[in-house]
Amino acid sequence: MFQFTLKRLLQQAKNGEERAREELILKHRDYIARVSSRVCKRFLSWENDDELSVALLAFNEAIDSYESDQGASFSSFAYTVIQRRLTNYFRRNPSKYELLLLTSPDPEENIIFHLLEQQSQHRYEEGLRQEKMSDTIELFQQHLKSYGITLEDLVLCSPKHRDTREKLNQVAMTIVYNQDLLKCVHNTGKLPAKELVAITGLSTRVLEKGRKYIIATVLLFTEPDLSALKRFTKLFSSESER
Repeated sequence: MFQFTLKRLLQQAKNGEERAREELILKHRDYIARVSSRVCKRFLSWENDDELSVALLAFNEAIDSYESDQGASFSSFAYTVIQRRLTNYFRRNPSKYELLLLTSPDPEENIIFHLLEQQSQHRYEEGLRQEKMSDTIELFQQHLKSYGITLEDLVLCSPKHRDTREKLNQVAMTIVYNQDLLKCVHNTGKLPAKELVAITGLSTRVLEKGRKYIIATVLLFTEPDLSALKRFTKLFSSESER
């Protein structure tokens, strides 16, 4: 699932929004350098190597040409375009091609190259993880919106005492594992208060006060695209435990 933000930026860039294109390039700058260095078999720097200019043009071409229904991820598609354009560049520049063939870094240079490549890969993967989390939070907001709930609501209404929170979590789990109750929540956007009072022994007042928190927790445990947020179910509280 990669990813709402990336798809949005790609579409905006295709529509001529330069800020979106600039953001895509900035997010993938290390990736472009890493791919180019791998193709060229040596470490490249933005200040000194024309190959990166070629790669940047190729990346822009990838932005304009990529279609998500092709089956490949954008990063894989961009890799292919960059590799193809650099290959054409070497064919048009025999001296550069000869240098490529002769390139054989000594062991020390090779170690440095791989360390730099790993560092670049780490930064790129970390960016993707942050991107994915941002997209998941955006999805969460969309799910919440269908129930008339916002993230701000969760901060304001979430239980501030551990025992209260545990009781509401138990209510949420009761709904998660009961298909009839879960269907009721999905269809009405409300809690089946009568049934929950009978099952949990909690009062209608407590259930209504915790409605938003309970529904948010149910969403986190029933919507597959929100699974990355499960570990935050205990972090909605705006105040520390008392």
